[in-house]
Amino acid sequence: MSRRLLPVLVAWCAALSACGGGGSGHAATTPRRAAAGSGSGGRILFTQACGACHTLSGHNDPRHQGGDLRNFHSSRTQLYQLASEMPIRRPLSRAQLDAVVRFVMSVEAGRS
Repeated sequence: MSRRLLPVLVAWCAALSACGGGGSGHAATTPRRAAAGSGSGGRILFTQACGACHTLSGHNDPRHQGGDLRNFHSSRTQLYQLASEMPIRRPLSRAQLDAVVRFVMSVEAGRS
């Protein structure tokens, strides 16, 4: 494992205990409906399933205990593994995880 990823993984572990699996609690659209939607499905899923703990703004915010992911710059495999381990109310399907990972990676690359 790369030394530069260690602090990020530690932060993610801290986020696991801080988030507690409660989800954002304000989503009107279910994750399944969001995944079935258009190309914005990853954005919607990220907002609903991840947005209570994480941001993609490029700046850490104390209200989002999981930290900002814009500069995370992990491999697709690493990001998928971490996303699949996050404590959310309803586990995401493989297709939903893929949509979230694609969205986060597109933001990291500056395409979104």
